[in-house]
Amino acid sequence: MDEPKISKIAMLRKLRRGSKDSIPVYAERRDSDFATLLSTPTAITPGRLTIFDLPGEIRNHIYEYAASDIVLYLPSIEERRKKITIPVCGLLLASKCCRKEFLPLLYSTAPLVVDVLDFDFRRIMCIVGSLYSTELKAMRANNTLILRLRTLNCTKANMDGLRRWLAHRADSLDRLPWRYEVVVADTIGRAGWFRQSREVAYYGDRLARMQMKLEEPLQWELQTIVAAFDRKGTELHKVLQGVPDRLDPATRQRYGLSGGGLR
Repeated sequence: MDEPKISKIAMLRKLRRGSKDSIPVYAERRDSDFATLLSTPTAITPGRLTIFDLPGEIRNHIYEYAASDIVLYLPSIEERRKKITIPVCGLLLASKCCRKEFLPLLYSTAPLVVDVLDFDFRRIMCIVGSLYSTELKAMRANNTLILRLRTLNCTKANMDGLRRWLAHRADSLDRLPWRYEVVVADTIGRAGWFRQSREVAYYGDRLARMQMKLEEPLQWELQTIVAAFDRKGTELHKVLQGVPDRLDPATRQRYGLSGGGLR
């Protein structure tokens, strides 16, 4: 969320520089949690009402309605390299005061999805470590924080990265309620689904054996990851039951696995 946050702030400043006093300027008081309107007489229209003239309960309903259709996500490395434009909710650009009121509610209610490849949690660890205490407080109330796990061909270095994540979760004070989901690519035919099922079972068993060797504080977090692989394995088994088998035994045997990865 580093880059999206930077881009939002940059866009907001750009709008203000080009406003020529047509947009009220908001500034925060250092001794208060509320924002104070600092506008020139030319920026005020007599009898004109703004969203801030509404009761706080109504503003909260507006913010909740706006946040109900938003899904936050961490841009991939490819998107960052290509500098793909990321849509920004208009309420975050309306004014500094509006952003101050809306952002905590957004962090506490909007689903946040982060893709994790080969148990590499370094980006999410870095970003969470850079959040303000108010942002962490809001995200702790969000029960839709999802880490989507994908594996290609996990090496020893990848498993060591997983250990670092487990140690971070055991020692960290943020205690964000992350949920884990295992993601597999769409495939065609029974052979493809069978391959995916074998891969999920392979990594689930590998993590379960790893869990037995870890100290107890690290086992709790890994147990939730193992449970995610078990859920995906059950889901793939049900899919296999409904996929017609059009392959002969010799062809099916060729799709046996020796420990590749989920693609």
